[in-house]
Amino acid sequence: MSIPVWGLILQVLFISVISIFNNIRISIMEHLFVYPVAFFELFLGLASFVSGIYGIIKRVKPLLSILVSFFGVLICLYFVFVYLLPEAGIPPVIPWFYSE
Repeated sequence: MSIPVWGLILQVLFISVISIFNNIRISIMEHLFVYPVAFFELFLGLASFVSGIYGIIKRVKPLLSILVSFFGVLICLYFVFVYLLPEAGIPPVIPWFYSE
């Protein structure tokens, strides 16, 4: 199995986590905190992006590699918008850029 296919599998896992297994995700957020869920989602995005870039560099399925890296960037942007940016006066969930 080629590296871009692994990136695609990670992206399908990301979509499954935020849709099908959302109740498990919410349960982890309630019992532990948001950090494990957020960093798992960030890991999926970064690993997907890196596998897409690797596929582009090695010229393994170039179209799939470009799509995998593009969607990896979108997953990382999802992390930024959901966890790092404030919303309507509410402080962000992970206050890296803003102090409380």
